Amino acid sequence: MSIRQFTIALAGLVIASNASRLFAGAATRPSFAPGAPEPSSDLSTTKRVFLLDDDDDDEKQKLVGVPTSNQTSNRYFFNLLDSRSSYGNDFFHDPFIGPEFDSERQIELDYLHGENRGLRDDEVDAEFQWNVIGQLTIAGEFGWDSEHQLNIHGGDDGDDVEQENARGFENVDLAIYHPVFQYVSKDGQFDYTTAARLDVGIPTRTPVSGMDVQLTPYLGQLLRIGDHVSVEAWTGSQFTIAPDQTIQFIYGASFGYEIFHDQLPLPSTEKLTPILELDGQTPLSGNGQDALFGVAGFDIDFKSLGKLQPHIEIGYQFPIDQGARDQLRWGVITQVSFEF
Repeated sequence: MSIRQFTIALAGLVIASNASRLFAGAATRPSFAPGAPEPSSDLSTTKRVFLLDDDDDDEKQKLVGVPTSNQTSNRYFFNLLDSRSSYGNDFFHDPFIGPEFDSERQIELDYLHGENRGLRDDEVDAEFQWNVIGQLTIAGEFGWDSEHQLNIHGGDDGDDVEQENARGFENVDLAIYHPVFQYVSKDGQFDYTTAARLDVGIPTRTPVSGMDVQLTPYLGQLLRIGDHVSVEAWTGSQFTIAPDQTIQFIYGASFGYEIFHDQLPLPSTEKLTPILELDGQTPLSGNGQDALFGVAGFDIDFKSLGKLQPHIEIGYQFPIDQGARDQLRWGVITQVSFEF
């Protein structure tokens, strides 16, 4: 007998002598996928059956409560912002008068018409917002303003009229803003963002602009509650640097309720948002008085035209306190914008 034949015969004897013990263990011990850890010896039979089951539902049960890298990586930007936030996702409407804080890419054309006793004011503004890097957004605005005023003097005949017109380019306003803190509840129904914004007004040296540079830092707050309610609020101090140095406190809030197309199926629209806005100003130096204005209107989001998303906002402006009534009796604001 050769060495190879002897080795094979010896292996056969070893296997035959241990066959009963090997097959008995296979009947009671569960099998595992390659590389899977074996359960400890104190696992019950029920647990073994669960581990052997390849059903998808059981797989989901095993994943419940186990944190993954996706679940723990919602925070970014030095752990201050939350990727689940609605900020920058076209949920928040544009304020009629107040500053914008939502990150977006859009161009906008505004028309404002206001009247008071003997005064008519027409203003046309062009704006843009562009999120250049992430949620860092730059904005610019320039416009034309025409003021028409009639001064009636009570002469002997009572009909002495003096007409004054002032028209020209307004300040060129440049701005930059970025969110600084976000909080989103676990169920996603409460979504809060704080954003910082800085505006610089560059004079055009026209009768409606003057020669004063204006610097305005803002703090804005945006809140989403559920799927429909939005609240935007802002405060800021407007510094008129030179030559007439003044400081004015600016504040306001805008409230919206989004009504989607499946709730109100208007043709060619995606959603309708009724809006109520408050805009106030309080002088902290120099002459002037407090003034609080209100705007009631709506925002319509139309269906996309290729990569363009058209919007239109129409609002009625009205004075609330005496300081506002001295400046305005009523006004109409129209905004047309395209997001891309």
